[in-house]
Amino acid sequence: MKTILLAGAGNIGSRHLQGATKSHNDLDIWVLDLNEEALKISKERFEQMPENGNKLTHYVTSLEDVPSDIDVAIVATGSKPRAAIVKNILASKNVKYMVLEKFLFGKISEYAEIGELLKTKGVKTWVNCPYRLFKGYKQLKNKLDVSHPIIASFGNGGNWGLCCNAIHFIDIFMYLVGQEDYTVDLSKLEKEVLESKRPGYVELIGDMTINTPKGDSLTLQTSKEGEFIQQIKMKNGNHTITVDENANTINFDGEVFPLGFTFQSGLTGALIDDLVEKDTCSLSSYETSSHYHIQFLNAVAPFINNIKGWGTDACPIT
Repeated sequence: MKTILLAGAGNIGSRHLQGATKSHNDLDIWVLDLNEEALKISKERFEQMPENGNKLTHYVTSLEDVPSDIDVAIVATGSKPRAAIVKNILASKNVKYMVLEKFLFGKISEYAEIGELLKTKGVKTWVNCPYRLFKGYKQLKNKLDVSHPIIASFGNGGNWGLCCNAIHFIDIFMYLVGQEDYTVDLSKLEKEVLESKRPGYVELIGDMTINTPKGDSLTLQTSKEGEFIQQIKMKNGNHTITVDENANTINFDGEVFPLGFTFQSGLTGALIDDLVEKDTCSLSSYETSSHYHIQFLNAVAPFINNIKGWGTDACPIT
């Protein structure tokens, strides 16, 4: 039986818990959260799943109650406490694999600090930007001609959470174009910082463009009003591509194939199985994802802090 720690029983944490029921391994799952109401909701959502027969669950408010040896630790809290939680876990537990939710951390200094700790402890770690798990993107990558720039855009209306979700699109875009570095053009963002739907975090409105040295670009578009269209549109040389999340399809020059979009409650089981059976998974490694996060944060944090008049090196993105 594999021991799983799920730190954070909020919305995404409860979906990880539901997803864990689809693992074909016997699991001993420890759900940790200070909020007993969140634990209650997670338990209810777990019990809704039909595949939970070979899964033991424990709902605790103290890390001391969790076993010392953990096969997979999933940290599904908000970004503000995440670094401290990772340090607390690794100070008292032996962890083989770790999966961290995004947005990783709000402070630049925490990336190197946690990276060094993970290296010292020998914990193999990935970041949960799950688009890389969708089979359609792997098929699309094989069709793209990266000798030509890839010009992409997502969204043209609706406040779909630019700060919160940009890293998802950056991660999959960099995977498709085969690049590591990018710059961020914020010139078309509105000079206004909004409260996120998650208390204590912030959001931005407008257009943000990601540019690679090779000439690829990804424009992410949001607005306070308007219709939100969940499509990524791309041009690649003579190729025209539409990734339609609602239809769950990719259209490549008229050839349509499945995207494979799956909610977290359908992904975590296979993710756990890959880690404990294959010693790896398809998510971005901590090192790769940290590099993407830092480039984003270096651009966005000064923009937000200047508008808000904050004298801090932190940026509250969740």
